[in-house]
Amino acid sequence: MLNPLQLSLPIPLLGILLAAGVWLSLQLVGQRLPSGSLGRALVLRSRLSLTLMILVSSTAWWLLTLLGPELLRWKGEIWRKADAYSQQVFPHLPQRERLYLFDLSDKLLTVLVAVIISLELLRRLGTPTALLATAGGFGAAALGFGARTIVENGLSGISLYINRPFVVGDLIRIPAEDVNGTVQTISWFYTELRDPERQPVFIPNSIFTVKPIINVARIDSRRVWIDFGLRYDDRAAIEPIIAELRQQLDSNTRIDHDKAAAVHFVGYGESSLNLRLLCYVASGDIQAAWDLQQELLLRIGEVVEKHQAGMPFPTHSLIRG
Repeated sequence: MLNPLQLSLPIPLLGILLAAGVWLSLQLVGQRLPSGSLGRALVLRSRLSLTLMILVSSTAWWLLTLLGPELLRWKGEIWRKADAYSQQVFPHLPQRERLYLFDLSDKLLTVLVAVIISLELLRRLGTPTALLATAGGFGAAALGFGARTIVENGLSGISLYINRPFVVGDLIRIPAEDVNGTVQTISWFYTELRDPERQPVFIPNSIFTVKPIINVARIDSRRVWIDFGLRYDDRAAIEPIIAELRQQLDSNTRIDHDKAAAVHFVGYGESSLNLRLLCYVASGDIQAAWDLQQELLLRIGEVVEKHQAGMPFPTHSLIRG
């Protein structure tokens, strides 16, 4: 069975043969041009740059053929277990901070490696500084006129890492776009969310600079708001029911007592006396909020029944003439 390395060896050999062919071709063309002419000088001086470019390109292609799939698999494996690996690298930080630094380190290392390789290739090819400056000027003009959206998304991606309105793992909501989901990745140009139905949603980073974002993961305590009603015949039971529910709120350890908790009679409805219970959960966990809401709904029913009151059904009277 052939080794995969042996199948890839012709790539650099082909590069060497092509570079040699280009060198000889330019040499022959240059010798046919008049001695001392500008064309002869340009052709002969371009031999080294072109042959080096061919050799470097073929070598890079060969290395990518060998290592490219492995590098992608390594990166995928790292991100599948990002939480565990980040805990090893940053053991004393909370999960949110660990994932942020892990993601930022990955992107900085990627950019650093790309810049170093690009500069080394340009140096090997003998690219003059003036040419780089000219190309940079044309590149800036092209970006300004034809790639405005790309630039906006790229700058917004950098802003997300500097300002940190959210990090990987946060649950966010974009009310203007009617989108919500858990942040999976923050790329240079877009951010990937996973919505409640587990569908991937890709948001351009420029959205986050012009639209309000709600970071649900940063809620310190969630509000529980319950509206309920009593029958009109139970008006005398309003005050004792309110008093007992307030006592239960004061003694409940799941409630954040640093924030206002209240039970009030709020109005006369079409078929009920309307009451409202309001309190805040002691944590920002959504599951804890659902558990507290369920508990309070059951307590309200028990207290209403204890005071021999009832909750009305909507009723309509029909009078026939």
